[in-house]
Amino acid sequence: MKPKIDLTSPITQLIIKIQQIEAKKAWEMENSVEKAVIPICSLPATKAHQKKKEKPIQTGSGVIVKIKNEFFIFSATHVFENFNGMGLLTSPPGRNQIEQISGERFSSGNLATKIDKFDATVFHIQSEISQPLKDLAITLDDFDFEGYDPIKPIFMITGFLAKESNTAGNEIKSLANNFPTIELDDYKGYGYEKEDYILLSYENQVLINNRWQMTPIPRGMSGGAIIKAQGTSLKNFGKERKRDKQLLSGITIEQHRDKGNKLGFLLGTRVNVFIDLIHKFMPEVLEEFLKSKK
Repeated sequence: MKPKIDLTSPITQLIIKIQQIEAKKAWEMENSVEKAVIPICSLPATKAHQKKKEKPIQTGSGVIVKIKNEFFIFSATHVFENFNGMGLLTSPPGRNQIEQISGERFSSGNLATKIDKFDATVFHIQSEISQPLKDLAITLDDFDFEGYDPIKPIFMITGFLAKESNTAGNEIKSLANNFPTIELDDYKGYGYEKEDYILLSYENQVLINNRWQMTPIPRGMSGGAIIKAQGTSLKNFGKERKRDKQLLSGITIEQHRDKGNKLGFLLGTRVNVFIDLIHKFMPEVLEEFLKSKK
């Protein structure tokens, strides 16, 4: 159903114009974090009496991170639920060769009971990976540790839609998708805490070229990046801003359609939860970083 908004109203037109200007600025920003988002594939798990699957499928997305000399993948725990072995990850766009990597998973919940409040997993890469894959990694300097931002910056939801990915042999063809959005204010109304979660607008319909269009179901984008376009703002329009830069704010874990009086939303787990996981299982990696924060 078309939302009841008067598109001819001067106030509405001004709001739309500001959103378009800020979204354009976000789109044109250097993709310093966006480049680190990769599709995650696996061989589907099979039961004992079944023939093992040989064709990998995309199960979600992830973000590759380098801290000191260690490499990690940040993703959603449910992306790894049906893994039969290790994850299969791709190199940069244009280099479609699948890389099989091994490592250890640190999750925010109990893998046995599948109770996971934050749906957050850090995959510590322990096998050798290609230089092109290493070159994608972001560092702690690319993280957004500020939390809720009242000036309303534009956020980019970045990941790989499963329906647009295709695997054949040891190759995968996929393209990253990006959707601009803003952070919602009503954390309490939706039942989430803004310290650990990020709540983003993702309604059934969005306005594109003054026409309402259905938003796609972002299946396959779980585990992908929620990127703050620092330097954009819907509230400080025309005022002095921080320098333009992409920052990783969180990892996508859920998406919900409009229901009743509640608008649809996309839910992410903030980066501090993933940092806490690394600190719990590999404290030595964050020793210098934590000292610098004191």
